[in-house]
Formats: sequence, structure tokens, C-alpha cells
Amino acid sequence: MIGPPVPPGGTAPSRNTAPPGSPAPSRDTEFPWHDIPSDSTVSPGKAEVSRNTVPPDGIVDVWWFDTRTVTVGSSGLDELDRGERSRAKAFVFPADRHRYQVAHVMLRRVLASYAGTAPGQLLLGREPCPHCGAAGKPVLLPECCPPPGAGPVPSFSLTHSGDMVVIAVAGRQVGVDAERDAIGCVCSLAQALHPGDAAWVAGLDEQDRHEAIITCWVRAEAVLKCTGQGVGHGLGGFPVGPRHAADLSVSGCTVRQLAAPPGYQAAVAVAGTGQLTPRRAVG
Repeated sequence: MIGPPVPPGGTAPSRNTAPPGSPAPSRDTEFPWHDIPSDSTVSPGKAEVSRNTVPPDGIVDVWWFDTRTVTVGSSGLDELDRGERSRAKAFVFPADRHRYQVAHVMLRRVLASYAGTAPGQLLLGREPCPHCGAAGKPVLLPECCPPPGAGPVPSFSLTHSGDMVVIAVAGRQVGVDAERDAIGCVCSLAQALHPGDAAWVAGLDEQDRHEAIITCWVRAEAVLKCTGQGVGHGLGGFPVGPRHAADLSVSGCTVRQLAAPPGYQAAVAVAGTGQLTPRRAVG
């Protein structure tokens, strides 16, 4: 996620992206807006938990949530662990706290639907960063996913920008990033990109340059989240520019641009090579 002072953003394959409930445009026609039940219709802690199948190779489930339309009640907050509740309380502004709570309650509910257990029983940890050994990619710990040996533990990635939360779930390592459309000039961000991408975007007119820079950003960050390194080690180690194919192979990952709600840009990366197909998640 791009930090202040410049609000993040991006370029979708088309500026006329699909509204909620409509087929997505351009390259991801199989990726509609979707949701899972909020507190008004979900009863966490029931003995029976709905079960989704972890996506097979080449498939990634992508969930979008608009935090303005999700109400998190006391039952949802009870599903969070102590660390998540502590981090939520640390936010100064209620709107920021709400976005965080929605992101993490929905993450637990999405993962619970694949793990076959209650959201509050999920155990989340972090793998060590392959670059420096520090705490890196968040993971779902296998001991919380009964019954043992019933299937693969899903890999997941969470991102949030503005009012949107995106969760990607796959059978292999996955990374997702979303950003709001740029407000103001973002040309200074080009220096963080791969030199080839930076040189290419420099030749565009200003509006196209802004969009191309953020397109490169969401693709690169999705790759780094997939590999577990994160943006702290830089985004400039590989080219991901918009001039490349829809399914781009880079750093051992396959990257695809996602259709996104108006005003947002997103990309997903999955470990391995080959065609990548985002699909609607079914709860």
C-alpha cells in the first residue's frame, strides 16, 4: 500500500470499471463484485461452518468489501484475537478503526469458510521474510484447520485502500494489492519502480503516466506480498509495466491485473507460472 503524503491510486484496464453486481470489464470478465454475509446474517461460533474448497492451481478467489456497507457488531469483534483488538483500539479516528475492524473480521470469516472452523478459532502467524528473516507474510496456521489431512491450508493475502478491502485466497502462495486512483501528481513514485518501467512511464503524457505508475505499483506489491518480502525491500527488482501481457511471469509468480470498482486499481500474484484465473468466491 502506498503511504502518504500522496493518496494512492491506479489504472484499471479500463477507466469504466463495473459497478457492484455487474460483470467486470476487459481482461477479467469472470470477476464480478461479490460479498459474504455481515453480522446481520452470520452467526459465528455455530457448530456447523460452511466450507469452501481451496482453489486449484491456476485459480484464485478474490473477495471485495466496501467498508461503508459493512456493519461490524459485537459478535464480529469477539472473533478477533487480542492483538487485533489491541491494534483496532490504537486508531485515533473512528473511520480508520472501522476499516481495520471490517478488514480483519471479514478476513477471518472468509478464511473460516475454507478452513471449516469458526472465525474466532483461526490461528494466524507470520512466515519469516525470505530476504531478511524478519516477520513476513501472514499465514493461517494448519493446527487450527480440522480435520487434519482433509485438504490444503489456504494461502491468503489482505489489502485495503480507501474504503475497499480485498482478500485473495489460493492453494499456493498469493499476494494482492489495491490502491485508489491517484489524486495529484504521483510522478515521484516512478523512482521506486524498476528502471525499465520508470523509463517507459516517463515517455507518457501526464495523466497516462500517473495511471501507469500505480499500475506498476500494484503489480509489484502483489508480487512482493506473494513471495513474502513486502515493499520494505523495494519494488524495483523486476519489471511489471502495463505494456506486458495480462498474465505476467516475474520473480517466480504469475501476475494478473484485476478489474476493480470505480476509483480503484488492483492486481493479484500467485506463486508459479501459467495462466491465472480470478474467480468469484462462493460462500
